[in-house]
Parts: sequence; structure tokens; C-alpha cells
Amino acid sequence: MAHQGHLLLRRIAAALALSLTLAGTCAPAVAGDRVVKLTLDGRPVDRAGGVARLRNGVVYADVVDLVKSFDGLLTFQGNAVEVSIGTTVARFTVGSRTVTIDQGAITMPGQTFKFDGDVYVPLSVFITDVAHAKVRIDASQSHADIFVNSNPLS
Repeated sequence: MAHQGHLLLRRIAAALALSLTLAGTCAPAVAGDRVVKLTLDGRPVDRAGGVARLRNGVVYADVVDLVKSFDGLLTFQGNAVEVSIGTTVARFTVGSRTVTIDQGAITMPGQTFKFDGDVYVPLSVFITDVAHAKVRIDASQSHADIFVNSNPLS
């Protein structure tokens, strides 16, 4: 009987260790995380919402939805994602503040992260340096507008 109790305890410990390991693969929502409404030339990028988030004062967006919006290509390579839009190629790595764009590298205002299995990148860097478009984020950081075919001042 004591042997069965010992085995049960070992199984519980193993299950707990496994669940903690799996929980660490995606970044949890930070207490300050907030959903940001994202539009492209006035139209919602994602009608369900949640494609953009504010984290630590930086607006991020799901790289898959951004690439779809610009008819680009993406390739996942381990903890990195390579994005091609037009002739620009960028590589974002989860946990890094550095993005390589073509033959150079720049430091982003925040690091690439995963949330619920999706990769989020700083919106301003993606839009201006990769997609070569314009972005305007309102003062409250609750709404971001991407401009491709319209004037951000109108």
C-alpha cells in the first residue's frame, strides 16, 4: 500500500512538472495587456478583435494577420518567423528586441512574444520598416490605423 502511495505521488509530481513546462511555452497575458482596435485604410483587420495588443506601452499585432493584410509570405523556423512583403525580408525571433530586415538589423521598442500560440511583433516596426506603409496610434493607445491607400491626415 505504501508503494502505491509513493507511485501516486510521483505521477502527480510528474504531471505538475509537465503542466508547468507546457505553460511556459506561451507568454501569459501581462496584467497591463489590453486589446487594441486595428484598422487598415479604415476597415477592421480582424472583425473578432484581439489581433493587436498593448503591452508595456508598445502596440503589438499578430504577425500572421499583418502578413495576410499585405499579401506577404511567412515561414516559421523554430522560435523565429521570416516575413516577405514585396522585396523586403524580415526575421523576428520570439524573446528578442532585434529584427533583421534585408541585410541590416534594428532594435525594436519591445521584444517579439507569443500569446495563445500566436506571434506578436511591434506594430510600428512592422508597418514602417517591413510593409513600408504608415501607422497612426491614437493617444490612448486603444486604436491603431494602418494607411496604405489613404492619407493618415484626412
